[in-house]
Amino acid sequence: SDAKIIVITSSQDHQHALEAQRRGASSYFFKSENIKDELPLMVKRALQMQALERENRLLRRKLDEKLVFDDIVAVSQQMQKILHLIEQIRDTTEPVLITGESGVGKEIIAQHIHRRSKLADKPFMAINSAALPETLLENELFGHEKGAFTGAHNLKKGKIELVNGGTLFLDEIGDLPPSIQAKLLRVLQEKRFYRLGGDKELTADFRLITATNRSLIDEVKKGNFREDLFYRLNVIPIHIPPLRERPDDIPALINHIVETYCAENKIAVPRIDPTLIAYLSRLEWKGNVRQLKNTLIRMLVLNPTQLTVKDLPDELLEKENPILQNALSNKLTLEEMTRLYVKMVYEHVGKNKKAACEFLNINYRTLMNRLKE
Repeated sequence: SDAKIIVITSSQDHQHALEAQRRGASSYFFKSENIKDELPLMVKRALQMQALERENRLLRRKLDEKLVFDDIVAVSQQMQKILHLIEQIRDTTEPVLITGESGVGKEIIAQHIHRRSKLADKPFMAINSAALPETLLENELFGHEKGAFTGAHNLKKGKIELVNGGTLFLDEIGDLPPSIQAKLLRVLQEKRFYRLGGDKELTADFRLITATNRSLIDEVKKGNFREDLFYRLNVIPIHIPPLRERPDDIPALINHIVETYCAENKIAVPRIDPTLIAYLSRLEWKGNVRQLKNTLIRMLVLNPTQLTVKDLPDELLEKENPILQNALSNKLTLEEMTRLYVKMVYEHVGKNKKAACEFLNINYRTLMNRLKE
């Protein structure tokens, strides 16, 4: 919500103040004789903050419109190059092989390739090769004739037939069994196939996009993947780097994920603490975009009013306390430890002075004095 909350209390309990701010209060102060003078200043400050946040959201939305395409955030040069390549291949229907770790968004890239191609008005169908046993996968791809096997009471068309001039996306292609590899190769070479149990040759008309989190070259060397099929698939290779190699994308991803979730669930977009964005931007994200998205959704469910570092699940919070360890081992004085902590917070928030002041709850002059010491 845009509303700013100012809490005025006669209680002198500072824990109440911290709790109020954690729950979204923009200002908290204790009743005094000067309340008539202080309150207008608090209101003015809250209105200024409200206007600034609205302006920031507007600017962020304008920026995101230029950097987000079909749910693909492309702030980093790596992702911009991928989008540029997709534009270059718009007029071709040659096979594309997308590689990258689990969770980087390979299917989203495949969908974007389809939408930007001349097949955009045709179907896009996806199959996860690792999710089905061999017999079911074969049936899903090629379909079957009535009576082809026990329980086949009706004719069933497979995805290769149903896609009908569109795009077929095979995820986890590295898990494709050898027998189906051979059949898929024939389809790519001859544009022909048979349903299971059928003797009528059918025409295959589709664009194939495949994806894997494995090295298919290594799988070829091990004898697990056909070399001739690999070269058929690898006409246009696209590699999506892991999130840890493109941290520039993380702030925009956070905003996009949060705003999309809030729009879908018809809730107000919460305030996102700048220190949270800085903190998330330096994590490894072994599960990549999928892990980041799941983390943010979990935080939104538990605290839909604002997102802070404190709201993160325990497994993402740093377990060790390097500041304390350093202070104890080097016998630092309180003054030295304070100076060290201020500098570490400054680095932690990406040298953002405003974020550092908010994090430490100090003014700009104090921050600069500490940094100069």
